[in-house]
Amino acid sequence: MSDTRLVGQSGEDLAAKYLSALGYKIRGRNVRFGRLEIDMIAYDPKEKMMVFVEVKSRTKITRYPIRTAVDRRKRQAMRKAVNKWVLKNGYEGPGRIDVLCVGENKVVDHVVDFGSEVY
Repeated sequence: MSDTRLVGQSGEDLAAKYLSALGYKIRGRNVRFGRLEIDMIAYDPKEKMMVFVEVKSRTKITRYPIRTAVDRRKRQAMRKAVNKWVLKNGYEGPGRIDVLCVGENKVVDHVVDFGSEVY
């Protein structure tokens, strides 16, 4: 496994633990639709909704926020993947897209409802 994949996998593992500690129920990881992917799908029992999560991981924290890696193109791809999941699963409830940023082996930013306006 490449170093990049190891960093990504480690970040996703930390993100899953973080969300579980908040009470979220992890429903899926690395859900793929061709080239489209949802890193994590979780249920938020407080808000009573599905949360589709993009995880961005870095080994070091720089002066540029990690969330800047989620550009317009990535948000569009994420929305397409979410729509495919919704159709495939017949889900009719509320949902949102979150971004979890992992740096230096910890969650450093949780952006709630990041680009969900078209979901």
